[in-house]
Amino acid sequence: GFVLAALLLVISGLAVQESSIQLWKALMAANVNANDEKSAKVTTYEALAETALGLWGRIFTVAVVNIFLLGVCSAYAALIGMQLHKLTGIFDQRIWLLIASPIFVILALLPNLSVLSKFVPLGMLAACLMAAMVVWRALEDAGTWRSWDQDVHHLWPTSFAPLGSALATCVGAFTLIPMVPPIVRDMSKPESFSWALNAALLTCGILYLGVMLCGYYGYGSFISEDIVESMSRSPNSWEEAMSQPIADWTGVQRLWIRVFMSILILVNITLSMPLLAMAVFYSIESFDSNYVVPGSWSNWIMRTGIIAGIVAVAWAVPRFTVVFGFFSSLAAPCVSLILPLVIAGCVLGKAKCWRRTYHGVLVLIAVSSMFSGMYTSVMDVAKS
Repeated sequence: GFVLAALLLVISGLAVQESSIQLWKALMAANVNANDEKSAKVTTYEALAETALGLWGRIFTVAVVNIFLLGVCSAYAALIGMQLHKLTGIFDQRIWLLIASPIFVILALLPNLSVLSKFVPLGMLAACLMAAMVVWRALEDAGTWRSWDQDVHHLWPTSFAPLGSALATCVGAFTLIPMVPPIVRDMSKPESFSWALNAALLTCGILYLGVMLCGYYGYGSFISEDIVESMSRSPNSWEEAMSQPIADWTGVQRLWIRVFMSILILVNITLSMPLLAMAVFYSIESFDSNYVVPGSWSNWIMRTGIIAGIVAVAWAVPRFTVVFGFFSSLAAPCVSLILPLVIAGCVLGKAKCWRRTYHGVLVLIAVSSMFSGMYTSVMDVAKS
């Protein structure tokens, strides 16, 4: 429904904003202590976790963050297979996943991000064009249902079962916590981080909200799991929309949109996936550099093995929404809410009563969304 969807997105944005601010304050305090003790500054999320929680805290943080990143990579791999199948109309999605696997390996074996970073603006442009296309087509396609007597929209959800997964997915969409320490490190004025954070979250929030609300307005309860399909085909009647698979709809067809959107998605995801995987590689290399020295055979084997695991997950469950929802439920609330607040509590000490209460509510929301979201996601996987 309109109301709860928007509410979940706003709650997620505010929750991540609070945890990011607390992590930034903890980072600044930890580095003040480091200067006093003449020790190395804290510049990474896992290093800050070790400062607050010890070695086991670092290990746990690295594990949870990497699980989330690898899960997102698996979801992206499934999406790449899906888009290649849509573009060509031949082979199964899983076959395309295997065909694309050597490209994944080649990108994973790049020594650093210098080559890919040159194409990041292209990926951002593709993402903005996708959002604009969704908003435009959804508003245009709203004419499909305006003549129907039946209502295709709801203010509130008809079932509350998927709420945990939906909240975790929203939190996952705002996940930027692991990047807070490196960003603060590279800022000329680290004390201005809160302004930059609020601007970034507000921009992303408006973009997400616009796409989400316009998409639901345009397609209502007959929206496809893959919104590109809804943009490409229209039903001829309410009965057809509710009873027939989207491939059998007899309304207006705009297959060029499917091709154009698939190209944009491939450009964005093909650039994003190696960047996420590289973050995992760097994490492993920094944790145990003696055994996986960059450029060595052991390093190549490690990277290739991780890519093989990513492809295996995407092969087993070739549905982007299911894979992303599962790993968002499994790790995103912990990465973005629970760990930052626990770390900040250990570094900063006791906060005011109202803030401790607020943090307790956020942790409670995070834990409940993890368990309910994982249950919903496992049920979706079982049905796949």
